[in-house]
Formats: sequence, structure tokens, C-alpha cells
Amino acid sequence: MLVLEAKGLTKVYGGRGKVATRALNNLSLQVEKGEFVGIMGPSGSGKTTLLNLLATIDAPTSGAVVIEGKEVSHMRGEELALFRRRRLGFIFQDYNLLDSLTIGENIALPLVLDRVPVKAIKERLRTLAGQLGILDILEKYPYEVSGGQQQRAAAARAIIHEPAVILADEPTGNLDSRSARDLMETLVLLNNLAGVTIVMVTHDAFAASFCSRIQFIRDGQIYTEIRKGASREAFFQQILDVLSLMGGGRNEPLANRG
Repeated sequence: MLVLEAKGLTKVYGGRGKVATRALNNLSLQVEKGEFVGIMGPSGSGKTTLLNLLATIDAPTSGAVVIEGKEVSHMRGEELALFRRRRLGFIFQDYNLLDSLTIGENIALPLVLDRVPVKAIKERLRTLAGQLGILDILEKYPYEVSGGQQQRAAAARAIIHEPAVILADEPTGNLDSRSARDLMETLVLLNNLAGVTIVMVTHDAFAASFCSRIQFIRDGQIYTEIRKGASREAFFQQILDVLSLMGGGRNEPLANRG
């Protein structure tokens, strides 16, 4: 089942007297339900622009974004805000947790905003926190836990309202090697256990090796695609090989990443 589709996305910045920059050029992408897709490419390749369009944070110059059969790229106002809140989940590099709320309150926030009954919120929160191994920090505040725990809490918040797709923007960027591995294993758990669909932009070949498929972007277009086989180590090496050809990416050996 197709969950997300980018149809001929083009994004041009500037113009009208300024030099126009074409960040995306007629790019198309399809994501099936339950996939874990990585998006990689050199700086300036267009991957962040693509994520912003998929997230409905920005609108394409031409083309369309379709999520669960609905064209969202032309939604506006309250309709767009409601769709984004209910059908999309976000994981950011800097966690975006609110220091004035406990970890549990941060995770439950999407359900509170949607006025889900308190009993149902508590049940879903405890189940999800148990699955992710963070039950013991629900009463703590973000500044009282580690970066890795904060990022797992952010992942829980992204999935608690059961969105159509989670969009992750460099989620391991501020984490050490151990925390990065913990987070990626958490995302794989969500993907395998709950069938969560994830699209992740990353520079990090180690993080990307946890995905099931990688789309590489260069100059605003799809450069190539690779899929994971039986071995994550072999997939990691494939990723490094493609990044080497493209001229970008982190090349630290998998054996050194914990």
C-alpha cells in the first residue's frame, strides 16, 4: 500500500531579479506502508528541501505531495495544520522537547492537543514507553535525562498518535555513538513492531545502514537507490561506496561505531 508519493517535485528559490536556484528538479519518490527509507546526498543536493516539502513545511514550485491518497502540497490554513498534526510525526536533531513539561507530558502532547481521553492517553503512553525502555524517566524533565533518552522520548512523541509517516531530520546528529545506535535500534523496533513508516534524511552512513532502502539525491534529482540485503554490514559498505562516488558522507568504519 502506497503511503507517501512525491510526484515530479520541482522547487525553485529566488527569481524576480535575483539569481534563481533550482533545489529540486522534477523529483519523484514512492514510499510503501511499513518501509524505512533513508534519503542521502552531498550538502546542497536537495534532500532537506525534499523533507520540507514532504513535511508540508514548504510548498513545491511544481509537482505534488500525496499522503494516504490526499494531495497535501496545496492544503492551506487550518486544514493543513490539522493534517500535519494528526497524520505526520516528526523527529528533529535537537529533540524539540519542552523543558517545562515532563518526559511523559512531552510524549503525550499530540494526544492532549487532539483531546484524547486521559485514560486512553495514560494507557498508550505506558505501553509505548515500555516498548522503548523509558518507563522509568516519564516523571523526569528533559534536562534531567541524557541526550539519547531525550531522543527516544522524541521518537515516542512522534509515533504516539499513530501517524501515517514519521519524518526524521538528521536524528542522530547530536548523539554520541552509543546513543545513536540506541536511537536507530528504537526506530527499527517501531518499524518492525508497529509497522511504522519512516523517512529519514541523514548524512550518517551508520544511521542509514538501519534503513531498508536508501534514495540518494544529487543536484535535486534521484541519483540512485540501494536496498538492504541480509547483512547490515554489507549494506553499510554499499552506502559508503555510493557516497564515495557522489563525493560526500561520513566514512567511519562500522566496527568503530559501537
